[in-house]
Amino acid sequence: MDRYPNGMSRSDLIYVGEIAEPLTGRLDWLKSERAKALDEIDQVNDYINELDDEIQRLEFGDE
Repeated sequence: MDRYPNGMSRSDLIYVGEIAEPLTGRLDWLKSERAKALDEIDQVNDYINELDDEIQRLEFGDE
Protein backbone atom coordinates (compact mmCIF):
# COMPACT_ATOMS: atom_id res chain seq x y z
CA MET A 1 0.00 0.00 0.00
CA ASP A 2 1.48 3.34 -1.04
CA ARG A 3 1.81 5.97 1.64
CA TYR A 4 1.54 9.67 0.94
CA PRO A 5 3.75 12.22 2.72
CA ASN A 6 1.22 12.77 5.52
CA GLY A 7 1.17 9.03 6.30
CA MET A 8 -2.29 8.46 4.86
CA SER A 9 -3.06 5.96 2.15
CA ARG A 10 -4.89 6.86 -1.05
CA SER A 11 -8.07 5.29 0.32
CA ASP A 12 -7.68 7.38 3.51
CA LEU A 13 -7.40 10.53 1.42
CA ILE A 14 -10.46 9.55 -0.62
CA TYR A 15 -12.39 8.84 2.60
CA VAL A 16 -11.66 12.28 4.09
CA GLY A 17 -12.34 14.02 0.78
CA GLU A 18 -8.81 15.20 0.08
CA ILE A 19 -8.86 13.47 -3.29
CA ALA A 20 -11.88 12.38 -5.31
CA GLU A 21 -12.74 8.79 -6.01
CA PRO A 22 -11.89 7.83 -9.58
CA LEU A 23 -14.56 8.68 -12.18
CA THR A 24 -17.68 8.79 -10.01
CA GLY A 25 -16.14 11.17 -7.50
CA ARG A 26 -14.73 13.31 -10.27
CA LEU A 27 -18.09 13.39 -12.05
CA ASP A 28 -19.91 14.43 -8.87
CA TRP A 29 -17.30 17.11 -8.20
CA LEU A 30 -17.58 18.47 -11.75
CA LYS A 31 -21.37 18.60 -11.52
CA SER A 32 -21.13 20.39 -8.19
CA GLU A 33 -18.62 22.93 -9.53
CA ARG A 34 -20.84 23.51 -12.58
CA ALA A 35 -23.87 24.14 -10.37
CA LYS A 36 -21.87 26.61 -8.25
CA ALA A 37 -20.67 28.43 -11.37
CA LEU A 38 -24.22 28.67 -12.73
CA ASP A 39 -25.38 30.11 -9.38
CA GLU A 40 -22.60 32.70 -9.55
CA ILE A 41 -23.64 33.62 -13.10
CA ASP A 42 -27.23 34.09 -11.91
CA GLN A 43 -26.04 36.34 -9.08
CA VAL A 44 -23.95 38.44 -11.47
CA ASN A 45 -26.85 38.73 -13.92
CA ASP A 46 -29.16 39.85 -11.10
CA TYR A 47 -26.62 42.50 -10.07
CA ILE A 48 -26.25 43.70 -13.67
CA ASN A 49 -30.03 43.98 -13.95
CA GLU A 50 -30.16 46.03 -10.72
CA LEU A 51 -27.46 48.35 -12.08
CA ASP A 52 -29.31 48.70 -15.39
CA ASP A 53 -32.53 49.58 -13.54
CA GLU A 54 -30.80 52.25 -11.48
CA ILE A 55 -29.05 53.68 -14.55
CA GLN A 56 -32.39 53.78 -16.34
CA ARG A 57 -34.03 55.62 -13.43
CA LEU A 58 -31.20 58.15 -13.21
CA GLU A 59 -31.01 58.79 -16.95
CA PHE A 60 -34.72 59.26 -17.42
CA GLY A 61 -35.67 60.64 -14.01
CA ASP A 62 -38.18 57.91 -13.23
CA GLU A 63 -37.54 58.05 -9.48
